[in-house]
Amino acid sequence: MKKHFFSSKGIILGALVVVSFFMVQCTKSSSSDSSYTCQSDVSYSKTIKPILDQNCNYAGCHDDVTITSLANYQFVHDGAPQIKISVLSGRMPKGKALATADKNALYCWIDNGAKNN
Repeated sequence: MKKHFFSSKGIILGALVVVSFFMVQCTKSSSSDSSYTCQSDVSYSKTIKPILDQNCNYAGCHDDVTITSLANYQFVHDGAPQIKISVLSGRMPKGKALATADKNALYCWIDNGAKNN
């Protein structure tokens, strides 16, 4: 008897492999930034602004020509929820990754009201 390429065992096995792959990917991406230790005293001027200046405020990124600069507290404060979403999703910073400590500082600062401190 000739074996068919799309046998029921092959389809089931293939489906299990695909489902397993997506489950691992979802677990990996959701756990990487979902829990962090938060320090409530994260300072905008001492911690957040330097992170943004080093990773975001440069030509071709947030430079007021390409898109609004993140060098101004009020713009950063007003955009804080979107900044957090963009960092969590990996869309920002564009072309590189923030250190875990920098991500945690951003998340904590935003979660604690994005104060101008």
